[in-house]
Amino acid sequence: MVNPIEANAYRLLKLIIDADQEQYENTSLQEMSGLSPRDLSDAVEYLGDVGAVEVIKTLGTAPFGFNSVSVESRGRYLYHEIENRNKEQDKESIMLPARPLNPIGSPYGFTEIDWETVSLQKEENQALYVVLGMQFNSNFYDSDLLAGNIQTILQNAVEEYNKQKQEGKIILHFEKLAAGLGEHLFNQIARSIIGADIAVFETSDLNPNVMLEMGVALTWGVRVVPFKAKGQPSPPSDISGQTWVEYENSAKTINDDKFDRKLLIMIERVISAKGRIEAREARVILNHK
Repeated sequence: MVNPIEANAYRLLKLIIDADQEQYENTSLQEMSGLSPRDLSDAVEYLGDVGAVEVIKTLGTAPFGFNSVSVESRGRYLYHEIENRNKEQDKESIMLPARPLNPIGSPYGFTEIDWETVSLQKEENQALYVVLGMQFNSNFYDSDLLAGNIQTILQNAVEEYNKQKQEGKIILHFEKLAAGLGEHLFNQIARSIIGADIAVFETSDLNPNVMLEMGVALTWGVRVVPFKAKGQPSPPSDISGQTWVEYENSAKTINDDKFDRKLLIMIERVISAKGRIEAREARVILNHK
């Protein structure tokens, strides 16, 4: 059965290599491919995960999850390998590699046990792993109330997700990141972030530790959801294509009546992506019409 995200990713890779440009904006890619913003973002994310393209993410790119992409040498290699193989076959086949179980590299002295923990969490498609990074003493919120309210929001979203599924129900694993950035402790924090499916960060205080944790999440491709108290500024940097979540009363009130739906869609996409991680290579056969 054809996986539409992988099929779209291959078609998009073919389009951008044939066009032979250095960089492609999100709107240009949509015009070239005819894909919806969501389908285009999924395809770009997949190509980024397998190293075929470099994905640039900046603030304010909705409804797209990225700003622009440029083709990497690995992308050109994969494209030509597929094209050469297709010339020898009667049908078009796609042999893009699967999304990696964990990114290549070992930050902060990661051990095999650290990577094993990350890999197991990334494979577990019946669980949603969420971490929360925050300043523990703040003038803008009560820490315990904030963490409890955000956990309740996530739990309600998971329950709504499960109501809509006949099978494949999931459970929520919620972790509040530890305070402090000692070398050994930060290994644990980085492992929790990299192994997460979604990382929530409260940024009202512009706390340097929280900003660093957010940087880890973005670097390793974790979906980031930034929260801030009403009236507080966003950090002055490009961090994500995600929409900021503004709240009042320690996140008891969310100032976005569409946030529940946005969160549910995010969970659906996360679990769908985890379900596609099966082996080192994924094979999709597209029959000619």
